[in-house]
Amino acid sequence: MIKNTTLSEKTKDSLRVVLLKPSDSWLGSNEKVCPLSMGGAACAAKHLSFKKGKTLVFISGYLDASFSPIVRAVAIPYVKRGYNVIIMEIYPVLHRSYPIAARLTKPLGKLLGDFIAHLTHKGLHPDKLELLGGSLGAHIAYYAAMRYHKLTHLKPARLTGLDPAGPCFRTLPRSERFNSDAAHRVDAIHTNIDGFGLADADADVDFYVNGGEFQPAMVFDHLLPCLQFCSHVRSAIYWFISHYEPTKFLGFKCPSVQAVRHGHCYHGENEVNVLGPNTNFSRPGIYYLATTASMPYYMGSDGLKERKRGVNNYLYRITDDEDIVV
Repeated sequence: MIKNTTLSEKTKDSLRVVLLKPSDSWLGSNEKVCPLSMGGAACAAKHLSFKKGKTLVFISGYLDASFSPIVRAVAIPYVKRGYNVIIMEIYPVLHRSYPIAARLTKPLGKLLGDFIAHLTHKGLHPDKLELLGGSLGAHIAYYAAMRYHKLTHLKPARLTGLDPAGPCFRTLPRSERFNSDAAHRVDAIHTNIDGFGLADADADVDFYVNGGEFQPAMVFDHLLPCLQFCSHVRSAIYWFISHYEPTKFLGFKCPSVQAVRHGHCYHGENEVNVLGPNTNFSRPGIYYLATTASMPYYMGSDGLKERKRGVNNYLYRITDDEDIVV
């Protein structure tokens, strides 16, 4: 991504944000669409109440859209907690070939950073601002936060990456992709590090779920394939559940990414942290987080106990280590 990538005025004019705020209606939220522009910031400021609660800016991933079930599933818990939620509509801009979509993340992030800066001029305080990005959206959120800092000399309170995208980003310098410089507190969930995700621990707190590569999937003792896409998307599912069970996804500190891949983190007195809204950022580092192979995935304190086969423990249910006759 050395060459320049710019957005045409037509494309800029087509960009939108979807606003969600708490409501007493049976839907639980009040929704409005505004342009991603200076005028759109005025539109958003009229619809949202920045003084009452925190604000989340959410950017989803490749081939996604604001109306997709997984985007709504991630957004709604924030609304229920009293947040203003701003969803950047990336459909259909990122519905191009992946390499082109990856190149578009930087100009999209710049525009979003401009938009958030305009919101700050209209009452949005950075201490009440959080950014959440999934896959390519994690990099867009990072670029937006860096642009926001350049314009305002302020940083968002938190930036969270849901399995930040790896393809087209792995070989870039750290400063050119998602990292901990963009906000006061930065965390990342890694669920497919050698596929669609990114292996590097560039956040303040990095959770490597089940080692970070492939996630387990079992239904009634039947092994289901959870390969690259399945494992990549699982980060959003874990994040969604963590908002309803904020103390259940427990991880313990690991010395390195190589050790966390294999679950070799059980030795010594391990520091513990929790995935979700209650992550303790005074305990930075790499964390191994074990889950079950089926919903609701969390293990609580059981996830801190050493498992005989580490990240492949779930396979024991279908490959018992004993003599068999078929």
